[in-house]
Amino acid sequence: MNDKTDNKAIADPNFHSNPNFHSNLNFHSKLFQSKLRKNTRLDGVIVFKIVTLSVALVAFGYYTPRFTNDYSMMIMNVSLINFIAALGLSVMLGMGGQLSFAAVSFMGVGAYFVANLTNGRLGVIWEPVPALAGAVMFAAFTAWICGSVLFRLSGTYFTFATIGLVQVTWSVYLNYRVLCGGPDGVSGIPVIRFLGMSPRSYHDWFYILLGFVLVAGFLVERVRKSRLGRSLASIRDNEIAAQTLGVNIYRTKIIAFTIAGALSGLSGGLYAMHSQFISSDLFTFDMATTYVIMTMLGGVNNTIGVFVGSILVTMLPEWLRPVQRYLKLSYGVGVILLMIFMPMGLAGLGNAMLKKASRKLSKNSRVKPDADVLE
Repeated sequence: MNDKTDNKAIADPNFHSNPNFHSNLNFHSKLFQSKLRKNTRLDGVIVFKIVTLSVALVAFGYYTPRFTNDYSMMIMNVSLINFIAALGLSVMLGMGGQLSFAAVSFMGVGAYFVANLTNGRLGVIWEPVPALAGAVMFAAFTAWICGSVLFRLSGTYFTFATIGLVQVTWSVYLNYRVLCGGPDGVSGIPVIRFLGMSPRSYHDWFYILLGFVLVAGFLVERVRKSRLGRSLASIRDNEIAAQTLGVNIYRTKIIAFTIAGALSGLSGGLYAMHSQFISSDLFTFDMATTYVIMTMLGGVNNTIGVFVGSILVTMLPEWLRPVQRYLKLSYGVGVILLMIFMPMGLAGLGNAMLKKASRKLSKNSRVKPDADVLE
């Protein structure tokens, strides 16, 4: 008996005078208890995930600075900055199925915006926080302009166009001395300062960046659950079907590209203030591929997975320093094996293991509620 039939039976005015009233009441009571048990199990899984994530986050924030020296702390901070840029790629590729290499281009936009407006090179000096906010908005605006042009293309043509964009912006960063300092880069960038306070060490920076990471991750998760996220998912799965359902594909892609550009601009601005020096070497095509690897290794459509992938890929050159010359080879082999055995990355592997464990626990503790209901 389905829910509609149940409701019709209860709405019948003769329902309570029916001789089978007590048996029906018993039936609906057990049915309600069965649904309640299922909802309770579902809520239990969500609570378990929230508690596990909270404990892991607190442990990461508490223990990492205490067992990490200053140099390793700097690398860890860079991995957090990379995570913010990789989140933009998660929006584009994970939610929308659009492979873009343009993250480094907009990182450069944000980084040079902050550098030029905070160190007095152009005759004006902004406070770091307004400069960072301006960098995010300017990078988003630049991404919106570029997206309006690039999304005239689709599929692999769009991807190749983003590669061209990376090469164009890198050439500008390398050769345009007035705004980008040419091959010498831009130095003397002040650190972030808020209410008269500024970080005095990389350990202080860690907590500041962790705050930005939490805010950026929360916003991306909200986008994933929003109407925009559902529209992107429908475009990723089938563009023709999405268009049939009324999704404006061109506009949705541009919005996603703008969000990714804003996140990249934030990442670039933070990197400029954290390192106090930027140059064109940071915004090459090699770095663009590294961000793609970060996203795909962790889990292209999973925020926690992207976080893990960003830390692993950023820290990997330090861990494999004795075999540095084979690092690119390791990347290549790793990506091939990843695509064959774990196409959804580490997050996909973790979810599969969690579902398998959940099924085993469910089999062992099953109380057969439906059998009782049908009696």
